[in-house]
Amino acid sequence: MRTVCLVVLLGFGARLLAQEAASPLPSAGVDEIIVPGRVPENLRIEIERVETAVYERFNALNSNDEFDIHCFKQAPTGSNIPLRTCAPNFVVRAESRAASNLLADGRGKSNTRNPAEYAMRMEQKSRELTEEMQRVAREDEQLLRDLTRLNELKQLQTSNQTRSTER
Repeated sequence: MRTVCLVVLLGFGARLLAQEAASPLPSAGVDEIIVPGRVPENLRIEIERVETAVYERFNALNSNDEFDIHCFKQAPTGSNIPLRTCAPNFVVRAESRAASNLLADGRGKSNTRNPAEYAMRMEQKSRELTEEMQRVAREDEQLLRDLTRLNELKQLQTSNQTRSTER
């Protein structure tokens, strides 16, 4: 679910930026733009720094604490390598409740839960979060600039990863 929220957050960024900050390319005859290379580690650190700035700014400006986004490092099951994960409060609380419910069910306290209803609630909250982030970004120039920069860095990271797998 965290991945879904992160994808939703980053996915709307590209659409929002395309609508809000669309500008024509300086030269229509350019086939390829060459950007000076960045060391992947430096790029990852820069993405993390900008992402933190985006979430801190958004958390300060949004109208609902459920939408506050926090990042933490945690090693996934079966790994000793921590990964950075960012999620809104409503996702963290829902996962906590789901874990508690799973433990309660394991102790014989059967409680019927509807996974489809849970998924619908999470999708609705994710849509509301996206709408709120778009609203705040339209109202706050700094957040919009940071989102633009984050989107550019993530695209650069994706293109670097694509190039490295093609070699």
